[in-house]
Amino acid sequence: MTAQQQPAHERRRGGPAIPQDVDTLLTMEQRMALRQIESFGWELAFVGHPLFQETTVIVTRRLDESYAILTRNGDLDVNSDLVIRH
Repeated sequence: MTAQQQPAHERRRGGPAIPQDVDTLLTMEQRMALRQIESFGWELAFVGHPLFQETTVIVTRRLDESYAILTRNGDLDVNSDLVIRH
């Protein structure tokens, strides 16, 4: 793509999947729950923070390639209609 073909502004921010200040984005309940579920093979996949919406914390378990949402109160929502684009 040449400079003339590039869009005027980028719609996606392109930041890291897990920001360096991730602990400031998580609630206390999410931080505690994340430490607990890590012993069951879950790990932080990425943190989404869409404009004007609350932060979405996504965890993954590589063993069976599953994804789940870690809710604000620290619950693991494995039954959501989560769509992951690779």
